[in-house]
Amino acid sequence: NVSDPKTAGAALRRVFERMGARPKRIALAIPDSVAKVSLLKFEKVPSRTRDLDELIKWQVRKAAPFRVEDAQLTYSPGLKAADGSTEFLVVMARKDIVREYERVCEEAGAQAGVVDLATFNVINAVLAGSQPPSNDWLLVHVTQDDATMAILRGSAVVFFRNRVADGEAGLADMVHQTAMYYEDRLSGSGFGRVVLAGGGSPAAQSGQDADYLRRALEQRLGTKVDP
Repeated sequence: NVSDPKTAGAALRRVFERMGARPKRIALAIPDSVAKVSLLKFEKVPSRTRDLDELIKWQVRKAAPFRVEDAQLTYSPGLKAADGSTEFLVVMARKDIVREYERVCEEAGAQAGVVDLATFNVINAVLAGSQPPSNDWLLVHVTQDDATMAILRGSAVVFFRNRVADGEAGLADMVHQTAMYYEDRLSGSGFGRVVLAGGGSPAAQSGQDADYLRRALEQRLGTKVDP
């Protein structure tokens, strides 16, 4: 994913210089497309962490596009249902790909103590300093290369999808499909909030005004979209 770590590291050093800082430890947010994100639901959660680790690895092995043994894998508990079941948000990425990004930081003289996905940290930014919304809410995160849709119930992720960007029409279709899935499979009753994040949308690149995508999403979803 990083074809020239030395050049990328030099660019990162220039960023540090402009900041007037030379940090030794940093947190690193990498593109969503680097990882596979899954939502796993268990009727009964093992009491021992080691047993839960093995259960999750066994489940994700079925759909993983690479060997679990070659992956960096982490998970966190999510939504708890009335029937006692618990959903887990599971993230896995190839270790060698993650190392490519870490080496860029090392070239700049910094160590990545935390590596996480970009959209998860946009979610963190939306939730920071406030109570989670009481209603379901949708995050649309658009970059130059891809788009991610995340649906949350409070602070729990209940839907996550990343797809290569293919223009405004493709993004509008993705939003529509997400809304239909939300209504049909997640028993959704409507989004209390919709947030649009990211400055690399196809609309911005093509010279259209920055509000074009927001207005298009409002029309498609029938609700206000907050930038």
